[in-house]
Amino acid sequence: MRPAEVAGHWGYLRAVAEALEAAGLPVADWRADPGVPRDGWIPFDRGRPSVVTWEHDQAGLSWSEVDGWSLLLINTPGRRTAVRLAVPLVAAPFSLVRAVADQAGHILQPGDSPTSMDFDGPPGTPEFEHALSRYA
Repeated sequence: MRPAEVAGHWGYLRAVAEALEAAGLPVADWRADPGVPRDGWIPFDRGRPSVVTWEHDQAGLSWSEVDGWSLLLINTPGRRTAVRLAVPLVAAPFSLVRAVADQAGHILQPGDSPTSMDFDGPPGTPEFEHALSRYA
């Protein structure tokens, strides 16, 4: 894997985490794994005030360059639900904010709109890597 590919992946997940924070959906941290396929995890911080109330022990987003985005809802002991989000593979950060808010039943304020940078092409292509590199 080339360094630019890793930087795009890490920068992309960081940009999504920052967009979630800015929208009032606090995250505990974020992790981008450079393995094959590349993936990552953004857990929500349930200890801070949020625009949504999670009725689960844990909630967060997972991303894989193969499977895209899912909202993970975890209840102890060991009950885990993955809800695939209807967003492109490399969704613009605001598109993910809107998808999470929709799943949680939260209405975003009027005037909030995506900066349409969604990309839904196949991984491993130059176009896919370019879409990720926008966030490096």
